[in-house]
Amino acid sequence: MTLASKFKVFTSPSTVNFSKRNIDDFACTCGALACFFTPLSTSFMALFSVLAIVGWLAAGRFRAALTVVRSHLFITVALVLFGVMIVSILYSAAPASEALSTLKKYRELLLLPIFASLWMGRRRYGVLAENFFVAGCIVLLVISYAMAAGILPLERYGDSIVFHITHSFFMAVLGFWALHRFFEGGRFTYFWLAAAAGAVVNLFFLAPGRTGMLVFFLLMVLLLVQRCSARVVAGGLIGLALAGVTLYTVSDNFSKRLNQVVAEIEMHEPGGSKTSIGQRFDWWLVSVDLIAERPLFGHGIGSFETVQGEKIEGTDITPTDNPHNEYLFITTQLGLLGGLLFAALITTQLWCARSLTPAKRRLMEGVVVAFFSGCLMNSFLFDSLQGHFWLFLSAALLSSGDKLRSE
Repeated sequence: MTLASKFKVFTSPSTVNFSKRNIDDFACTCGALACFFTPLSTSFMALFSVLAIVGWLAAGRFRAALTVVRSHLFITVALVLFGVMIVSILYSAAPASEALSTLKKYRELLLLPIFASLWMGRRRYGVLAENFFVAGCIVLLVISYAMAAGILPLERYGDSIVFHITHSFFMAVLGFWALHRFFEGGRFTYFWLAAAAGAVVNLFFLAPGRTGMLVFFLLMVLLLVQRCSARVVAGGLIGLALAGVTLYTVSDNFSKRLNQVVAEIEMHEPGGSKTSIGQRFDWWLVSVDLIAERPLFGHGIGSFETVQGEKIEGTDITPTDNPHNEYLFITTQLGLLGGLLFAALITTQLWCARSLTPAKRRLMEGVVVAFFSGCLMNSFLFDSLQGHFWLFLSAALLSSGDKLRSE
């Protein structure tokens, strides 16, 4: 075969299409692997995310991204919010390097249409991404128990390889996910019941993260509303309250952490607390003052550490780069405009969830409740693992559960 004929075969439409399909499959698989490592490793999650994005670019799925932006309002809102962040660099009180560094931490807003379009129309990859995430949570659960049993050495985070807030959050999400799969039935019904039980025991008897405990109870309320009639929900809420009392009685971990919350609230001294809850109260009050100074457009992206440092000078308030509340954090930086856009992101995502199949809609609602309730006590969109959880699971469920566009 001559060189010209070889070139003709290589560049034929069928060969080109085959190559694009391979690149597309590679990108979709890397995206799913990023989901697997989301509860486990920031480094590996970032690696496979980059590979997925490179594959997305090589496959030329730009038009698909435009389609998902036009079709799903919450993705449009996410891009508008990111655009406001970019504009706010122009007036940010922070140095340009700090503003850009903070903007980078909100990259999930920009990546949302990329991953949604990556899996859109390819339902099996959306399902794979979801399953990989759940598998990652189960691996995290097993590692935690192995550490508690002395089979694996303890890390700096105790009985986990991730920070305790992050660990407890993923245990709460795993419990919710596993219970839904249990109620759906099938061959692995009892496996999912065991996974749910394992996550709950780990969360309340081993993990010290209070955020995950709060998120879990809110997710259980959501599960009752999703699965039961109004009459049963009322009884279920009573049962949930009794379960909380029982856990308080039998779990030293849970009762200790709850008692600590009450004690820290009672001991709070404005302007000088050094406890976890007390410091949050101080940071929140300072945030409210900063918002009042520039209510419409805020102090600019990346400005919080700078303007908070100026505000607390001469006080005993602990400096921080974020107030551990995403709502106040965004509003301080972007004003009421940013705060309203963040609220719109929540409501429009719940609205868009209505276009999904019932099973995927319930899970998408769980993503919204878990993530945005966690944002009350932490800056989850600013944080890496939780922020990517929202990004990946929103995109995966959208692509695997869209009744109009899935394969």
